Amino acid sequence: MTVCFAHVAYRLGERFVLRNTGIRFFELRTFDELAARIGEAEVLAVSGLWRNELLDRADSLRFIQSISAGTDQYGRDALRARGVRLADAQGANERAVAGHAIALILALARQLPQARDNQTRRHWRGMISDPALREHELFGKTLLIVGLGRIGSRVAALARAFGMRVIATKRNPDVCAGAADLVAAQDRLLELLPQTDYVALTCPLTPRPSFCSGPPLSRR
Repeated sequence: MTVCFAHVAYRLGERFVLRNTGIRFFELRTFDELAARIGEAEVLAVSGLWRNELLDRADSLRFIQSISAGTDQYGRDALRARGVRLADAQGANERAVAGHAIALILALARQLPQARDNQTRRHWRGMISDPALREHELFGKTLLIVGLGRIGSRVAALARAFGMRVIATKRNPDVCAGAADLVAAQDRLLELLPQTDYVALTCPLTPRPSFCSGPPLSRR
């Protein structure tokens, strides 16, 4: 078996060597390299470099492991017709994305971008009397998570560790009901928005129609 790792940055080959599998592999960084050598691969681990026209050159290909959770870029019917199986990496980025979401919320609450800019300008900001303009704690604030799947549930757990109140919307609110303080159906989104201090969108991109209804929210 021959495995091809194709990614512009990830050094998957180095990690694969450490497993001492004895399986032949090669690693590529560009689409042109992949197009030239796709015919050698029986297993392909790939993400952004994939193009469906590569199938015409992939005579030996039997399995594709998508490095990302999304698989929208793969022509499923064409793969099925060629007998090529496709697997996604759902859940692989759960902790990283959730941690990043909390980092962004903290940056907003603690005004970290402003602090960085002040430090660059060598500016020492004085005390601010208006509470609305000062830095805030996350404790007691409300986070609304739109889409309570793997990533959303992880964000909820981290937010609750900071003492935040977590509410969420989900297609089936009975699933993962304990992951947040309140889990509601998607059609209640506009009802819940006024209660929140922060919103995290962790819902999938699907062709389903919008679940928001009613008049647009006014700007505040």
